[in-house]
Order: sequence, then structure tokens, then C-alpha cells
Amino acid sequence: MRPICIATLAAFLGFGAAQYTVDPPTTAAPDTILDCTYWHVALANDTCEVVNEYPWLTLEEFYTYNPSLPEGCQFVVGNSYCVEQNWDIPPQSPSPTTTLVTSTMSATPTATPSTPAEWCASEAGGYVRYCPRCLYRCEDSAVFGQCFYSVFLTINYYDSQCWQHGGIDCANQAVDRVCPQT
Repeated sequence: MRPICIATLAAFLGFGAAQYTVDPPTTAAPDTILDCTYWHVALANDTCEVVNEYPWLTLEEFYTYNPSLPEGCQFVVGNSYCVEQNWDIPPQSPSPTTTLVTSTMSATPTATPSTPAEWCASEAGGYVRYCPRCLYRCEDSAVFGQCFYSVFLTINYYDSQCWQHGGIDCANQAVDRVCPQT
């Protein structure tokens, strides 16, 4: 009875199947890193120069993320290739065993945002230039921080989806969807 339970559990959990952090939009090689969070879909004339479209990515990292990709970037048209690992968050380095901290300065507290514009700027990240356009989305909210966090998380989602599918001017397209001009 025990082997049957294990086999059933393995089948139920998808044992042996790749579980990517963000699923590729098309087929990806089975040895592609599992914690991939951003994908490039190969086009007919893609070369290694495609790496230049992703400023955070080096060619060495690209080959590390996609180990079965032959030298010279011989892409399979339509396949997905990983271009970002773990949302580009660097891995934590081990902490030292002994740390000595000395400081002669006192910490200056950061003011909590109080207006919708301040909350927008604090939550927008790289999309801060769109705050004037998106202010109306949260002006009547009781919880500005959470509202703007949600707005810009949604913009980031649409922006990422656009880029993954070879889009152009993706940030503006994403803002058009989430904060249409009235």
C-alpha cells in the first residue's frame, strides 16, 4: 500500500515536471533554470545581440540560464529563453561571523507619505513618472499605500507580459490599460 500512496502523491504533485517561478509563454528547454522570472521568445533572425535588449543581462548569464543553448545563440524559433533569474534580485551573501558597527550619525526618520501624490511616488518605483496620470485611481481610497501598490503592481504585470511577447513601448501600453486618460 505504501508504494501506491507515494506514486499517487507524486502524480498529484506533478513529480518530475518543471515548476518555473514564472511559466514560459512558449516551450522552454527542460534544463532551463526553474527560478526564471522573465522570458524572451525567439524570433526568426535573433542572434546573441538579443541580450542587448535586456540591460540587466550578460551573455554569460544568458548561457547559464539556458544551458542547452548552443554557442553562438542558435535559437529555436518560437521557443522561450530565460533572461532574468529571481526577479533580478541578487542572492544574499553569507553573513560574517563577527560584525563591528560604529556610527557617529543618528538616523534621520523618513516621513510617512500623507497625500495621494506622496503615496503614489512612494509606491510607483520605476513608474513614478506616471503618478500624475494614475492619481485618480486612488484619490478616494481609505488606504493610499495599498491602492497605489496594487495599481503599479498591475502596471508592472502588463508591462512584463508585453515585453515577453516582443512588444514595443510596453510601459505606456500598460499604463493605458490601468490608468486610461479620461
